[in-house]
Amino acid sequence: MKKIVLIIDKISALTGKATSFLILVVVFIVVYEIVMRYVFHRPTIWASEAMVFGCAFGYVLGGAWTLLENRHVRIGVIYEKLPMRRRVILDIITFFFFALYMGMLFWASTKYAWESFEIRETAGSPWDPPVYPLKLALAFGILLLLLQGIAKFVRNIFFVIKGTEL
Repeated sequence: MKKIVLIIDKISALTGKATSFLILVVVFIVVYEIVMRYVFHRPTIWASEAMVFGCAFGYVLGGAWTLLENRHVRIGVIYEKLPMRRRVILDIITFFFFALYMGMLFWASTKYAWESFEIRETAGSPWDPPVYPLKLALAFGILLLLLQGIAKFVRNIFFVIKGTEL
């Protein structure tokens, strides 16, 4: 079981780290657009959409890594005051809501991604980039987040039973 959890961790970390480099591309696009627009008075038709797509890829593919690093936003008023064992028990209880939500989201996203892929859906803008790669990335990102949530759940169960980390 530990091996599977570590494999999930590696996939989440690699995907998140690789995707984080997209932010550098987005920064380059922003700078390029600013220079083209305000220095040369020649705005682009693609830069704004490319920025949105780049950030969207980073967001959807970075979620599992964020969970692995325990960086998701939570309301810590009560949670942070609890002892570690109670926090883990609370995480175990809330996992079922997380799994239900992520399972339904994965099901819906794969359905929409497949439909988008079949028709080769595009944005419908003047630049008109394909949308289906982003929808496929959304489904993949949700799957990674669900798997990382399962890995965290396994760790939490192990901690409650053994009193140590997996």
